[in-house]
Amino acid sequence: MSTLKADTIQSTGGGAATLTKQIAVKSFTTFAGDGTAIRDSFNVASLVDDGSGISSHNFTNSMSNTHYTSSSAGSYINDTNNYETYLGINYNNNLSSTRTTGQNHIGFWDSSFADPNNDACCSVIGDLA
Repeated sequence: MSTLKADTIQSTGGGAATLTKQIAVKSFTTFAGDGTAIRDSFNVASLVDDGSGISSHNFTNSMSNTHYTSSSAGSYINDTNNYETYLGINYNNNLSSTRTTGQNHIGFWDSSFADPNNDACCSVIGDLA
């Protein structure tokens, strides 16, 4: 059996190596809850604020199909006692059916679409094209 040891693995162009056909996060984003600013990301070219509680994340490198898994989280304080409500993810209203290989749509829901008032996050698992 061989052992491979490395401190850094890069692509042939010198950048980060891309994992394909592996179970690993292919994209992540932490962003302002109102959908206006990316705080940190991997494989996300831009963020679009599609309205209250709804945003689109444009991938730098496309997914191989639209059957990837998207997981998101966000919270907001909804009363005077500062209790945080963790917003559910809403894939109704065509959010999941309108996703493409180049763009993931997410929506935060608490009886209606709502912007998290703190940072929100999203990760995507699937195969890259």
